[in-house]
Amino acid sequence: MEQHNDKRRISHQPSKRIGAVDVRLPHIWSCFYLARAALNPPTSLCKKLFPAIGKWHDRLAAKELSPGDPIRPTVTDNAFVQVIMMFRKTFLQDSVLMMELHPCYPIWQHSTFSDPAYWSFKGQVHIIA
Repeated sequence: MEQHNDKRRISHQPSKRIGAVDVRLPHIWSCFYLARAALNPPTSLCKKLFPAIGKWHDRLAAKELSPGDPIRPTVTDNAFVQVIMMFRKTFLQDSVLMMELHPCYPIWQHSTFSDPAYWSFKGQVHIIA
């Protein structure tokens, strides 16, 4: 009975709605561009945000290389570490403009945002964006 219900739900999707999504997505993505995403923040700044993630990255890489170890990292472990590493890069890229929009946010008091490397990066982002 459950299989019939599942098939029924899948087979009765409104075709016009699915077609509309397919038509709109390429148009939306073709017009989307962030200039600041082209500039990568310095590694020293990235390491200041979520500093433990670098250690986890190294530990997971070491686990993959040791064949006798019974504990194996999962795909999820590796993916989570990669997402956090990508997030800190994106956060630094976006922080330059967010700082201008919301200068009173307490997060800007973090030592990362007073680092000379950040001010240099911020100047480069202003030139691009």
